[in-house]
Amino acid sequence: MSRFASRVSVALAALVAGLATIMLTPGPAQAATAVFLKESAWPTGYLGKMTVTNDGVNRMTAWRVEFDLLDGTTLDHSWNAVVTRAGTHYVITGASWNASLDPGASTSFGWISSGPGVPQSCLLNGRPCAGGPATRDTRPPSTPANLRSDTQGNTFTLRWDASTDDTGIVGYEIYTGTGSGPTATVTTTSYSMPIPPPMVMTFGVRAVDSAGNRSPFATLGLGTSPDVTPPGPATNLRLVNPSDGYFTAQWDAPRDDQFVAGYEVAVDGAIVSRVGSTTAFVRLGFGTHFVSVRAFDGAGNLSTPTQVMISIDPGPSASPASRA
Repeated sequence: MSRFASRVSVALAALVAGLATIMLTPGPAQAATAVFLKESAWPTGYLGKMTVTNDGVNRMTAWRVEFDLLDGTTLDHSWNAVVTRAGTHYVITGASWNASLDPGASTSFGWISSGPGVPQSCLLNGRPCAGGPATRDTRPPSTPANLRSDTQGNTFTLRWDASTDDTGIVGYEIYTGTGSGPTATVTTTSYSMPIPPPMVMTFGVRAVDSAGNRSPFATLGLGTSPDVTPPGPATNLRLVNPSDGYFTAQWDAPRDDQFVAGYEVAVDGAIVSRVGSTTAFVRLGFGTHFVSVRAFDGAGNLSTPTQVMISIDPGPSASPASRA
């Protein structure tokens, strides 16, 4: 991020209408670690302890530990911290008496678990619990494969093969194409519902990882004809929230006659991501770049690209080494 303490200008490639200047300033670095210890264990669970240490030279005014517990494990009882949960993801913050730490100071919190899973993808104040630079998860999961359906009695069931991800899947979102939000979110690779009424409709299933990245949709049509019509182009493409060398590309969803399955995101003509939501991370260095987005449907038909241009200038105060 420090190399990006710069002037940034963003303009539409097709119509350069003006110049915007954004000052990018890094947040203060703070060294800290959070170390996990399984103090005792039994067949159905264990007693866990996490020790947070401020290894920096400045006072830590607050700490926040977050991690995932997989393998069907839940955190059932805790102490010396405030715990919140969203699916398999846990966020732990300090209590009133141990939320701040002087340089060199430590504090511990603990829990009793049901199940064998230990903390995964642990972060302390947004950085790896083991210390060192933060690693941002920008990679979406793979598309669920082999989406299929079966009917038993009055029940209609969608099934698919599990997606893969570098940090772990936390769930799957099911859409019907008839509303703006998901019909359901599940943690398994199937979803059952009453038999839908006789109508033309398309189902979509996408995977979600612990960072909120979403895969492209797998789609399944009921009564649909062969799809030969590409989606419309994405609109209102913009680049926002520069941080640590990344920008967030955002755009508005286009229309399709059946179902928009996802988007190809490219930087300077090279595809860098395929996502199932209307946002994506793009990593950009100094210089002028072209970021483009193409929508695609379940049949693989691609829209025309939507493109923006961005020029990143290190600014007059940057040293020659920082411009390299």
